[in-house]
Amino acid sequence: MLDTSRAIKPIIYQQRIPYDLTRLDRDADPNVFFKDEYIYGTRGRSNAGFGLWQLAYASKAELTPANYEAARVAMMTMKGDEGRLLGIKPNVLVVPPGLEGAAMRLLNNGTRIEVVGGTPVPIQNEWKDTAKPIVTAWAA
Repeated sequence: MLDTSRAIKPIIYQQRIPYDLTRLDRDADPNVFFKDEYIYGTRGRSNAGFGLWQLAYASKAELTPANYEAARVAMMTMKGDEGRLLGIKPNVLVVPPGLEGAAMRLLNNGTRIEVVGGTPVPIQNEWKDTAKPIVTAWAA
């Protein structure tokens, strides 16, 4: 989970040299003239790293409403060095492709199914629209 609502983000991307496409595909280029070879490449420099670690929370627990609530509580009750609440409010849930369905159901559906006494019962989903789901293969 991430809190991306602040000026400083939990993950920072810095572009040092913009990416530029270079092509060697003109008939006058030696590689095309002598070898019939067309070359394309790109050059650029960038870096990514962590900003404020407090604004990110990782969990290997199963994605269930109870675990989602526990993660939100852990982030929202985090305190600084002086004992003051940091005011963190997670607004993004990052999941791998295998959890996309569970994340969409948890964050987008108006109702969810709870088993009460062995009987499935539809109840209001209190977690609807509390975060935006982002699905990425690099979340695992």
